Amino acid sequence: MKSARFPEVYSFGLLVGGSTGRQQSERRRALVEHCGLRDTATPAMQHPPFCTGGVRDLCKPHDPTGAFYQEAFDVVREQAAARRCEIMFTGSGGDEINAHHSGTQAELPSPEPVPWLGDKAVRALAEVNEHLAPIPVLPVPTLMAFGIHNPGFLRAGIWPVSPLAHPRIVRFMEQLPHEHKRGKALFRERIRRAGLPEWVAAPTEPENFLAVLEKGLRSYGLPVLDDMLKESILVDLGYVEGKALAKARRNADSAPVVPDLLCDVLALEVGLRSLM
Repeated sequence: MKSARFPEVYSFGLLVGGSTGRQQSERRRALVEHCGLRDTATPAMQHPPFCTGGVRDLCKPHDPTGAFYQEAFDVVREQAAARRCEIMFTGSGGDEINAHHSGTQAELPSPEPVPWLGDKAVRALAEVNEHLAPIPVLPVPTLMAFGIHNPGFLRAGIWPVSPLAHPRIVRFMEQLPHEHKRGKALFRERIRRAGLPEWVAAPTEPENFLAVLEKGLRSYGLPVLDDMLKESILVDLGYVEGKALAKARRNADSAPVVPDLLCDVLALEVGLRSLM
């Protein structure tokens, strides 16, 4: 970045909170100092799914199948736009190119049944792999991530660039022996060779957004579900079975973790309402 003679390079990201977030913050600080970035880190816990003032709470028109963490990512995009950033490099595709190649023998676990799916949804799932488009060069999950996240960047006037989704890198990683991909070994070695410490290259406690999702569902999502049980587009159309959903709602109060599938149905319901 310095060799490209950019006067300033900004970085933006989300902190997950808790002990994991503190370690994440320390790693982020080390990377920022090493690269000479001007960083803005946003606590994701302050902007969980369905939070007050977010796009779903305000019922603004949005993609019903958008990201779980749209509220938090909207804040990040607003911060970048406020600093007049026109291009943002993202890490989309990194997980996929480090995964097993599609030719690798692997058995996927059978999905648990979802009791509150309606008849229409069950029939649609049975046909989900019918009439598919040809396999693309890029991993399908990467393309799906583009569909979820990139429209938000474009609405903010930002062009998202994902170097790890370049077709040549994808092909290279497909041919790489798996021991160099397992645990993102090649990427971590590159960080070590850049001179950063081991606790940055290979953290013992990788971050995830599960706590953010749980807070969003408990604090803001379940009230939305209560309203959905009174009147629901998805129930009326036969995609969700109302009585089974009501039972899932009762079970959620005593469950140690709210099932994340409820976030899917809530997001779809709220998104459909915003478009009507």
